[in-house]
Amino acid sequence: MSEKINIHWYPGHMTKARRMMEENIKLVDLVIELADARIPESSRNPDIGALCAGKARVLVLNKADLADPVCIRRYVEAAGKDGVRAIAMDARSRRGMEELRAYVREACAAKLARDKRRGIVGRPLRAMVAGIPNVGKSTFINSFAGKACTKTGNKPGVTKGKQWIRMAKDIELLDTPGILWPKFEDPQTGIRLALAGAINEDILEPVELSFWLLRCLEQSYPGAVAQRYGIGAGTAAEQSAAANETVTDGGDSARLLGILTQIAQARGLVKAQGAPDTGRAATVLLDDFKNGRLGKITLEP
Repeated sequence: MSEKINIHWYPGHMTKARRMMEENIKLVDLVIELADARIPESSRNPDIGALCAGKARVLVLNKADLADPVCIRRYVEAAGKDGVRAIAMDARSRRGMEELRAYVREACAAKLARDKRRGIVGRPLRAMVAGIPNVGKSTFINSFAGKACTKTGNKPGVTKGKQWIRMAKDIELLDTPGILWPKFEDPQTGIRLALAGAINEDILEPVELSFWLLRCLEQSYPGAVAQRYGIGAGTAAEQSAAANETVTDGGDSARLLGILTQIAQARGLVKAQGAPDTGRAATVLLDDFKNGRLGKITLEP
């Protein structure tokens, strides 16, 4: 079983979406960039920064209810020192929306003052909402507006084209499809994006992906897996034997496969012949992380 994970997912519609952003950036005063609070750096598309150069920008760390609050606070503080206006929020609960509105007005203060000098009064601010797939842009817009304006879904690629949404008399939002970038310089970026749900699950190998997640949890959140599934450490030999699986690349993989075996046993996941189903256990583990059942976790230092 190989653990070399090299993930790239850049379907054709993302090229079209990037061109659309290039064409429409001149129409907006501000860019609201959404990132995933669990992977705040990996979920920031560098292309967005290049496309939006010269525009006011606010960074929203969405899904903060699923992320480690200590890590969020550190990232927001670090972003502020770099001159980036950043705010952590859970778009579903609407907490932080008023603070965000203040951030938007602050970011556009120079533009509003310029309009006033020119005698332009009452023109709404126009903001583009941009980010990677499945970061919660549509939920954010619906919550910001206080009404259902866009389609939402817990999978990448729900938004296919641009949508203008009138929020109030003073703000209009341009919703854009989620886009990734063609090549990840750091392979771990692709892995983190996959774990957060930004990459189509059909191209992923859940067991290998779960191995990476298990190692990360052991290092930063020891006990999270044992607490969730009520399992112990055991020995690699006992675990791999129970799984009835063949592991070809060393003891650490056998140990991790053993943890999946215990999860399968704890959840009653078995194959037709009665052996623990480690593939389904990996899927359960990944889904539990994605939905916050393992606790508030951030996958980046």
